[in-house]
Amino acid sequence: MDTRRVDDFDALFFTEVFNRLQTNIYILDAETETIVYMNDAMKREFRLEHPEGKPCWQLLQEGMTGKCPFCSRKDREAGCPPVVWDEKNTKTGRVYRHYDNWTEWNGKRYYVSEFTDVTEYTLLSRCARFDDLTGIHNRRAGREMLAERMETGRKENAIITVALMDVNELKKINDRYGHAKGDQLLSCLADAVRECLKERDMVFRMGGDEFVLAFYGVSLSEAEARIREIEDRFRKAQEKDSRVQQVSFSAGLTEVYPGDRNSILEIIRQADEKMYLQKRDYHIRRAKEELLTTGGAGETADTFRYDKDHLYDALSASTDDYVFVGNMKTGVFRYPPAMVKEFGLPGEIVENAAAFWSGMIHPDDEKGFLESNQDIADGRVNSHNIEYRARNTRGEWIWLRCRGRMLKDSQGRPDLFAGLITNLGKVNRTDHMTGLFNRFAFEGNIKKYLADHEKRNRMDVMILDMDSFKNVNDLYDRAFGDGVLRTTAQKISQMLSPNASIYRLDGDEFGILILNGEEREAQKIFGGIQNKFCRQQEYNGKKYYCTISAGCAVYPSDADNYLDLLKFANYSLEHSKQKGKNRMTLFSVELIREKERSLELTELLRESIEHGFTGFSVSYQPQVYAETGEICGAEALARWHCPKYGDISPVEFIPLLEQSGLIIPMGSWILYHAVEQCGRWRKRKPDFHISVNLSYRQLLEGDIVEGIRETLEILRMPPEGVILELTETYLMKDAAGTRDILDKMKQAGIMLAMDDFGIGYSSLFSLKSTPVDVVKIDRGFVKGITTDLFNATFVKAITELCHDVGKKVCLEGVESREEYEVVKGMGLELIQGYYFGKPVRAEVFEEQWLS
Repeated sequence: MDTRRVDDFDALFFTEVFNRLQTNIYILDAETETIVYMNDAMKREFRLEHPEGKPCWQLLQEGMTGKCPFCSRKDREAGCPPVVWDEKNTKTGRVYRHYDNWTEWNGKRYYVSEFTDVTEYTLLSRCARFDDLTGIHNRRAGREMLAERMETGRKENAIITVALMDVNELKKINDRYGHAKGDQLLSCLADAVRECLKERDMVFRMGGDEFVLAFYGVSLSEAEARIREIEDRFRKAQEKDSRVQQVSFSAGLTEVYPGDRNSILEIIRQADEKMYLQKRDYHIRRAKEELLTTGGAGETADTFRYDKDHLYDALSASTDDYVFVGNMKTGVFRYPPAMVKEFGLPGEIVENAAAFWSGMIHPDDEKGFLESNQDIADGRVNSHNIEYRARNTRGEWIWLRCRGRMLKDSQGRPDLFAGLITNLGKVNRTDHMTGLFNRFAFEGNIKKYLADHEKRNRMDVMILDMDSFKNVNDLYDRAFGDGVLRTTAQKISQMLSPNASIYRLDGDEFGILILNGEEREAQKIFGGIQNKFCRQQEYNGKKYYCTISAGCAVYPSDADNYLDLLKFANYSLEHSKQKGKNRMTLFSVELIREKERSLELTELLRESIEHGFTGFSVSYQPQVYAETGEICGAEALARWHCPKYGDISPVEFIPLLEQSGLIIPMGSWILYHAVEQCGRWRKRKPDFHISVNLSYRQLLEGDIVEGIRETLEILRMPPEGVILELTETYLMKDAAGTRDILDKMKQAGIMLAMDDFGIGYSSLFSLKSTPVDVVKIDRGFVKGITTDLFNATFVKAITELCHDVGKKVCLEGVESREEYEVVKGMGLELIQGYYFGKPVRAEVFEEQWLS
């Protein structure tokens, strides 16, 4: 077969194949951009007979005078990858998806295009992502877009303010004017929002009358201004229809920072909390406005409508008392489920109720009970108030108080008898401030679970405590603190799984019970709580910071009775507090050992102190002049040899002295002996000084300044011979409260030092505000100082800063010759560390430095 016949065969073959396809195919000459081939399906689609040789834009589009501006062929060459693009055709009005490519044949370039009609698919896709009513994205698409915006914000280090909007009074509009008017308002609000959005902002409809907005790169205050702009546009748009009551919207805003890792649901929930506060205020304001307008008058009792079928259920659920109602003509009474359960009634409906109850009433109370009920039945009295004892299902006699009112029918005969029966033996189980169950319910539910379940069923008992909650009360007031407790209870409740429940215990403590939970369910729940409260919170427009600590004990692995479970959970909570707060500790046997050891050591410390401080001694660590290494003073450090356990580290016994209050007598003892020893050494070296650590508890105990002054006078020690050291953390713990005491010490000539400088939370501020003479830089900044540029720079900079404000500097923790060589030229006054000497007894110190 010759070449011409082969080419003819190829052409006929491909033409036949293309014509059988139901997709649209055409081929253009790349140089002339004229059609060289079009299959039959496409000719039918565009109603063409002989398109060959004509420009595509002339035949396939409407009103084009040249190349289509949206054409994808521009700047494309042979060998480029295929391109896929969508086009809404101006001639057919349909949407087509193009699959285009370049090819070469016999030395010429051609543009091959295949495209299919995707109009219906596009409409379905749009419906799946857009809200029909407002034309903005729907919940599903919007949440995806918000997640993308947040990811972009993390990469670009941009803040995003998310707002949740909800139309006020929309139900009233729907009820009064019809849903069409309500839909019109929603569309109107969507238009107002769109007009105020910038390029990278977004909005979607959550559903109903709720919308979510995201302002990209916009702070909270800027976003609030944008919300006010939307309000203004929405109001003006509504003014066009004066027949319809105007509505507003409530909005809650929350900032999302680049480092935040909250889920979309959590962010929207935070915005919802803020929106709820605004909506609540709106309804309160509207109610007051209506009261001024109507004077409280409205419907009459005859026209007022409510669901009578559910009235009894609502009343019964709203009180701890037992609500009863009786038909006096039939003797049939109704009682709540709680009373049925407590007293073993045959059901909620009891026939011949008075006779039935008489068999359950204590013999001593039966006569009075029956007589009072008979007076009601005879219509002789309209009410009664009687107390009696009735036997419950556990065989216990329970004191009850019944208060009821009888109504008569039109003939004056007894008709309806209703009232409340109060269980006088039942302790109130509800915390009225938070609405949670209280400690009594917590204890009761634990004991009930222990009684009802075998040991194979797990129960986690968690105790939660708000860290530094006192600061919240001090910053604002107790009423604000109560509000914080309420909102904290609500937030935690929303995080719990269905098998977990929360209780208000004492003060700022909460309890959580997890019944039949998984092994790590408590950790999972606390992880959510920790993540929620690790940042600033807001209540009533005011911000506060309060993390949460927790302890957890598990039944049956840790304990099998209520008291031990509670004790072990509290031990664990205490451990969390001691280890830095904002954490949860799971109970372990080791905690018992630690607790028991702490308790025992505390008693042994008390015994030593009460027996003349037996076992206690004072060691001294040298302090030297930085430039010369010559001795200038010493720090007095307490040591304790326990008769039972031997030498105990100060790291262990000092906190126990603090917690027990024994630091008060112990501190006085150390000060006296240290000053006494210093007096002896000053006879050999007149400029010698002694440094003594002072506890925060000592500052708060009575007139400490007078006690120190008295000690110095007794031992004839000039004030400049003693330096009292307080850690930076203690100095800043109650800056206002301690400042007056420190000023009195300064007036008495006593020198003060700030210990462990650099590890506190407000170091530079404390430098400026605290009246100390010496700043002791923490040993942590010496470690690695021979190679660590930051530490070296920090020590040098702080030294210069201290000198500028008239304070001397002592560097702690110098342990080697190399470290000393690095720091001695930094302008320091004093150095202390193992390189010059460890803490030793007085006689050893004297031999080493003063002989």
